Order: sequence, then C-alpha cells, then structure tokens
Amino acid sequence: MPRPDPLREKLAPSPSPSSTSSQYSQDLPYNEKEIEYQDATGNPPDDEFVFEEYAYLSNHKPYRKPIWRQKKVLIGCGVGTVIFLAIFIPLLIVVIIPKVAQLMMNNASMSVVQLNMTQPGEMAMAVSVLATVGGIPSLLSASLEFTQEVDISWENELIGSMTLGEVKVSKGKGDIVQTTQFQIKNTTAFGDFAKVMLSADGFTWTLNSKATIKALGQTIKNLSINKNLVMHGLNNFANVQILGFDLPADAPDGNGALVTISASIPNPSPIGMTLGTITFDMSYKTAYLGRVFAKDVVLVGGQPMLLNLEGQLLKQTDPVHVAELSELISNYLANIPTLASGKGVSVLPDGVNAVSWLTNAIVATTLTVPLKPVQPMEVVKNIKINDMDLGFSVDNPWQPTVNSNSVSADFKIPFNISINITELANATFKLAYQGNDFSQISTAVWNTTASDMSNNKVVFTVPVSPMNIYNQLAFTDFMTSVTQQTSATVNVTGSVQGVAVTSLGTVHLMVPLQATLPLQGINFSNAKPTVTDILVTNGTTEAIIITANIGLQNPSIFSVNMGYIVLQVDSTVNGTYGYVGSVTVTDLILKPGLNTIPASIRLSPKDPTFRDAFISKFMAEGDIQSSIYGDAQTSQVASMIPTLETLTMNTTIPGMTPRPRLITNGNGNPSLGNILGPRAIPFTVTIANPLATVLWIDTMTASAYWEGNYFGGVDHAHIPFAINTGAAVVSPQLALQFPQGYEFALFLVTQFLPKNLGLLTGATVNLTMTSSILVYIGNAPGVGYGTTVAYTQNDIPSFLKIDYSFAGMTKRFLADDTDARGEVPSIQPISTLVQTVEAVQAVGVATATMQPAQKRRFLSSLPDHLLIPSLEVMVGKATPSIESGTEYVAWLEKALRALYPEHQARLS
Repeated sequence: MPRPDPLREKLAPSPSPSSTSSQYSQDLPYNEKEIEYQDATGNPPDDEFVFEEYAYLSNHKPYRKPIWRQKKVLIGCGVGTVIFLAIFIPLLIVVIIPKVAQLMMNNASMSVVQLNMTQPGEMAMAVSVLATVGGIPSLLSASLEFTQEVDISWENELIGSMTLGEVKVSKGKGDIVQTTQFQIKNTTAFGDFAKVMLSADGFTWTLNSKATIKALGQTIKNLSINKNLVMHGLNNFANVQILGFDLPADAPDGNGALVTISASIPNPSPIGMTLGTITFDMSYKTAYLGRVFAKDVVLVGGQPMLLNLEGQLLKQTDPVHVAELSELISNYLANIPTLASGKGVSVLPDGVNAVSWLTNAIVATTLTVPLKPVQPMEVVKNIKINDMDLGFSVDNPWQPTVNSNSVSADFKIPFNISINITELANATFKLAYQGNDFSQISTAVWNTTASDMSNNKVVFTVPVSPMNIYNQLAFTDFMTSVTQQTSATVNVTGSVQGVAVTSLGTVHLMVPLQATLPLQGINFSNAKPTVTDILVTNGTTEAIIITANIGLQNPSIFSVNMGYIVLQVDSTVNGTYGYVGSVTVTDLILKPGLNTIPASIRLSPKDPTFRDAFISKFMAEGDIQSSIYGDAQTSQVASMIPTLETLTMNTTIPGMTPRPRLITNGNGNPSLGNILGPRAIPFTVTIANPLATVLWIDTMTASAYWEGNYFGGVDHAHIPFAINTGAAVVSPQLALQFPQGYEFALFLVTQFLPKNLGLLTGATVNLTMTSSILVYIGNAPGVGYGTTVAYTQNDIPSFLKIDYSFAGMTKRFLADDTDARGEVPSIQPISTLVQTVEAVQAVGVATATMQPAQKRRFLSSLPDHLLIPSLEVMVGKATPSIESGTEYVAWLEKALRALYPEHQARLS
C-alpha cells in the first residue's frame, strides 16, 4: 500500500462555493474544474511562488499571462499607429489617389454607339455623339470632365478634334450624349479616312485628351486620356437589299428607259452622315448601263439606310454589251440575284455644293447592287398542256418519245417599256410529281400562227423528242396516277429563249416558267370499256380465238402508245367467278376521247363446267359481267409494267351479236303410223355456223316443245358433221321421239292437229328446242376446241307432212298391249278370212266379242289397205277427206278413242 504524501494532502482542494471558482476561471487557460494550481484557500498563488521542488508531482502546464495584456506591448502599438497615419494620409492624398485615378482611367473602356455627322464642310461639321464609358469600379460614383479638346487620330495621323463636356459615372458606367463641332485638322488625312470608312470592314480611332475626375470628395486633375476605338466601316455599302426595281417608261430622249431602284443598305458602323444627293454610274460586267441618283440621303449610325435611286438606263448596241444586258434581264426575270455595280460619281450634302473629302470618298466607293425581285416573278403563267403523245419502246423503256401540238401560256414582261417579242424558241420543260423531278422535255418550237402576242399568249409545239426518265420511281407514280385516277398534278418548270426588241436594245432573254398543272386522268379504275364486233375466228385444243373491238374512253390529254400488251379476263357466269382468258392488243395507241381498239381475245377457261357455262352464255344468252386486269406479263416495256400491272377495269362481254340462230329449221315426214304408233318420227334440222371458222357437231341432245308442251326428244351421239363458215347444213336423219302413252296421242288429235290443220297436207309449225350440243370450234374433234353448248331456241320453223298410210301402227299396238308377263293376248286367226275389202263388213262381226287389246292385235295383222276400212267399220263412219280438215281430225279422234276405250275410261 503506497505511503501517504503530506504535501499532496495539504494542497488537496477543499470544497468551496462555485462562485469563488468561477471568479478565476475566466482568466485561466483552464476551466473551473482544473484545480491543480490553486492553494488550500482556493486563491491562485503569487507570481513569485515557486513550484520547482514539487514539479515532479504535477502533470499540468504552469500559468503565463497573454502577450496582448502586457502593458509595454500596448503602449508600443499606440505610438506606431500615430506615426503611420501621420505619414500615410498625406501620401494617399498627394500621390496614391492620383495614381489610382490614372490607372482607373487607363483601364476604363469607351465605345461609340453613334456619331452622326451633319452639315459637312471642308473643315468642320456638326456631330451628335452617343457613347458609353465603362470599366470603372461599380462602388464609385464620379464625374469626368474633359478639360481640353479630344484629338482624334487615324493611322497615326491627327484627322480632327471635338469638345466633350462632363460625363457622370454611376455604378461603374456613364453615357456621353452631346452635340458638338468636329474640326478637321488634316483634310488630306481625313479624306483618306473617309474613303476607308466607306469601303473597309472597320477602322480604329485613337482619342487623346485631358480630364478631371471628382470622386470621394476629391478632385483629381490633369488625367491623361488615350483610347483606341475600334469601329465598323460601311464595307462599300455591302449587303444591299433591293426593295424594288422597275423600268416605268421609255426614256424621253429615246435613248433607253427610265429606271427606279429602291434599296435598303445596312450600316454596321456607328458613324452616320448627311449625304444629300448622291449619284452612281451603273454597270454590269463590261456594259455601262446608265446613271442613277438619289436625293436627301441620310446615313444614320447603326441603322439601315433607305436609298431611292432613279435615272436612265441607256440603249445598248454593242453585241457584247447587248449580251450582258440580256443576261442581266434574264436573271432578273428568273429570280436569280445578279450583281450590278454602282460607281460613286458625286455627292452633294446640301443638294448643291460638294465637299471635296466626301466627294473623294464617294468616288472611291463602288456600290454592289444585287438585282432580284422582291417577290418571285411569274413571267410565264397559266401554262396549259393541251395534248401530249407518249410513245414507249421495248429497246428504250425509260426513254419514251414525247410530242405535243399545243402547249399554251400567258407571257408578260413586267416592265412598262416598249417591247416586241419577235422570236421564242428552245423551250425546256422539267416535269415533277409530288416534289420529285422525273424527266425533262426540250426542243419545243414556237407556234407563231397559233400565238397571239398582242394579248400576250404564246403557243408551243413539241416535235417528237426523247424524254429521258431519270427518276423511275417518280415516273411510275405519275403514270399510275394518270392511268388509275381522275386527276394527277404535275409540276412544270423550265425556261424559254426569246428575242425581244425593246427601248434598251434587241435583247435575247431566257425566260423562266413554273407552274403546277392539274391534269385529267384516264381513270381506268372507273372506266367501262365496251366489247363489240365479236367474231370467233379459230379454235385450237387450248383456246377459242376471237377478234373484237374494245371501246375505251380517254378523258385525259395524253395519247399513249403502249405497244404490245396482254390483259387477263375474269367473268361471272351463273354466280360462279372464274378465269376466262386473255385480251391481246398488238399495238395499243390510246388517244384522247373514244378509242376503238382492235383486240384478239383468247378464251381458255380452265374449269370444264365453267367453260361450258361461259361459252353457252356467250353464244346464246349474251351479257357477261367481266373484269379486265393487268399483271407482270402485261407489257414487254419495262417502264410500263409497274403501271399496267395495277390496271383493273370492269366491263360487260356481250354474247355474239346479233344473237345467232344455230338451228334454222326442222323437217319431218311422219306417217299416221308413226304418230299413232311408235311415235318416233324421222326428223332433220338445219344448223347454221355463225362463226368465222369451221364448226363441228359431234353429239346432239335436244328437247322440242310446242306452246310449252313437251313434243319429243332427240338423242344422237357421235354423228360428226362439219359446217363451214357462213354455211347451213342439214343434219343426218335424227329420230324425234314423241312421248309414249295414250295421253300424248290424244293431245296430238285434240290440240296439236286442230291448231295446225295445214299439217294434213304439209305445213310449217314453230317449235322451241333446248339442246346440249358437243361442238368442236376451229376443226374436227381432237383438233378444234371442244365444248358443250347449252342452247335454247324459240320459234324454229319445222315443216311436217303426214303420211296417211298408218304404217308402223303394229309395233305401237304390240308395245301397248303386252300383259304383265310380256305376252301379247291371243286372237282368233280370222284375219286370214279378211282378204278383200268386201270382207271388211265381217270385221265388225269378227271383233264384236274381242277385248280391246285383242281387237288392236287383230287390226295390226290386217294388210295396210284394209286397216282404214276396218277402222271405219269400228268407228261407224267413213273416213272424211283430208281437205275437210277439222272433220278429218274429229274422225281421227274417234278412231283413237275406239282403239283405246279402256284408256279413255281411265281418263274420264
């Protein structure tokens, strides 16, 4: 355990009030909790108290008083400050402030906003100055007074001086706004300066003067001012903007034309000047054009100058000068800026008297005048292309030929001078569609006979010329628009060369033309071509070849020679849509108005059912709704393919006109036996060939009708016979099979014969036939085009003459009277007893007890010469004469009813 330390215990602090501790803590570099240097009473030790012998017992620094609290230091600082101020204040006022003021003046900036010179004289002029002074400390407010004239030097030459008054400076800047006199000190140097001021981009003035500044209650005198002022020059009146150019009339002296030019000239320089009346000589290249002048001209610093020139342009006779004048006027008419020049001649500030230095400056000035209309000019307007022929070829698809008989326009030179256009030539037209140029046309010729120059109307013709297509896509878009739409807009630009006799001379002009032309389109998409003069000319195993005329209306101005084209055809027949074939035009030339285009139609439907329906309707019934369209193979001309493959037109293909009558007549010679017996009568028809090629008939199936009643049918296969062009051929003998049964026999004797009594002696009756005929068009079967024609024809005149032998009745009776077992009822062989007419009386006795079928069997066994007498016995009435007509038919009806009593009973 450590030994107790009496000294540490003695120095250990005893509790004391906090106020006592805080009293000393403010002066110590320790806080109130640090107590090592306090004695046992709580008071700090004296300065003389030594802790050396106990220093080894403490970890704290000994206390030292701060140096600034030491008395000797405070006394020394006070004495030094008094001595410093005594020396510095006079130095500041006498030496430092003037030096600072001069430095401030040297660093200050000055710029001239405007310096306008008025009333210029040989040695002096009035000037109004607007300038700014800057670069002065913003906290300083002062006044600057020029105590002597401001000398102005240029290129180290004193050129003039002027007086300036007081300038107030606030917040670091000040303005000089004064009117004063400018004294010219060196007229030669000032004249050189004036030339540079008007011709150069810029110049520098050096200003020298003395000034006094009053600031902070002090006046600082005799300060030097030396400033370089960099200012813009007028650069020969560059960037002239023409506000107007006109030739209002011929010159009174007959030598040229009056001229007026309005211009705005920017003035980038702060220097302005009263110029008064200023005169220029105008020229273009080597041609002297004439003299112009402007009055009351005032140049204001930093502002545009308006210059209204007027004067006279002289008539040119030298060929070179005429060419230059022609170029100048042509460029002006074409809205091309052309730089004419105006050489200064004189300047009269007061309008009367000249000032030498100013005159020298103006004479040294060349004014560049960019002649250009304020608004683009329309010298040629209302352009109208009245017709245009386009010709395409396979060899040069993108260089079609073009020609026009009439391109008209209104032509007006916008000057009120004498002008007589004697020649126009070499018009060039550039065509553009939707902003894209695609071709240029030239070699136009002025049509003097069609033009009316007194009314400013010109007409050009374009002879056959190549049309180079250098933008294929734009050309395709244009042609597609022209062919498929009602209208298309083409932009026309170009120029025309002219010769005009004017008061300025005979000039050769290049006159621009520009117009947007709406053109009537062909509008194929809504076109309704007609098909007429149809003629079937040939047939192969693949197709029927037809010639026809296609009528197509072209409402546009374009004549287009498309050459060889092939279009496809689809049609709708009986609600079925299908491919029909193609239309070929060997040399398509489409002109404005109605076009009749010879075409070859190749009918080659792919579906057999559709084929037969189409050709049947084509040959018989007529109109077929169809669509004509193009494809990638439509044209052989590459430039036309993109246009033609989009082509689609709706049309109606009519049937053969006039509607052909294939069956011209019929002929039959039936006997009563055929009519009342098997009812299959021999029958022929005469068939006409309406085609311009051979027609082969192979198979014929037909049904005949009389007044809507089925009359019989024909069904003959493979009876091929040929009919030449324009011929009518009688068919091989056919069999017209009447319907079977008692009802049809009764119909014949009760309805048909009573209405056609002439048939008893031979007459014609009109029949309707519906037929299905397998034909071969163009050649024999296997060589021509085979198709089945469904054909209905009304009112076919058919000649019939009845043979009254009753031959053939036997087969009919046998067919009708077979029983269910297919056997014929037996009869008594009494027919062998009836061998003469005298024995016919016995027939009544012999047949009285027979059944109807046996009776008909008996009659069929009789010789033909006994049949009618036997019928007369059965009817109970002699046969009337054929000439009796109605009476004879009535007898036939009774005979029929007597032969078939059981059938009659069933009907009743």
